[in-house]
Amino acid sequence: MSSLDQWKPWVWAVFAFNCLFATVFALLCWETYRQFRNVTKSAAFAPALVDVKEWTALFDGAAVSAFFAVILVIIFTVCAIYYMIFTRKGLSHPGSRYGKGFMVALSFMTALHICNIATHFLSFSPAIKYWVTTFNVDFSRLLLTATYSFGYISTVFFLVFAFMLVIWKRTDVEILYAESPSTMSPQGTHTPRDGHDP
Repeated sequence: MSSLDQWKPWVWAVFAFNCLFATVFALLCWETYRQFRNVTKSAAFAPALVDVKEWTALFDGAAVSAFFAVILVIIFTVCAIYYMIFTRKGLSHPGSRYGKGFMVALSFMTALHICNIATHFLSFSPAIKYWVTTFNVDFSRLLLTATYSFGYISTVFFLVFAFMLVIWKRTDVEILYAESPSTMSPQGTHTPRDGHDP
């Protein structure tokens, strides 16, 4: 593989892991929410709460936030594929400042939103532990742990992707792009200085 674009496979690898962990996180959010809704309908859950509606509203809020995270991830995936495959310059081109800036900003925004959701689910952990140990409520603490863990892992990969976009440059294109206009012929073609094409 040419060293001129050595970051490309790494960027694609991080992007693939982004999609994987974000998808798993979304599925875990849904399963955690579904399990909570089932538990609230059981008779064993009644003594654990003062007001079931209040806790249901909290989990509903987490579910809505997770839904918006799914929308953000879909937008991020579509835009990343568009800029990395279907645009003429691509994100590694030094002239693609708008596309790269947009994707870096979108990566940061998605990472912060997913981190917020993961922290939201983490905040339920003490209550879930209390319900399970005191009232023997049938709720998987391992599922909750996996949910916010995958959320934090997904956050890290989004931040890594943003960082890699910042440093991802095509060396050969950057050299040509930075050439002085004096090295160009009137027709716009490159005129070698030493009589040899680079």
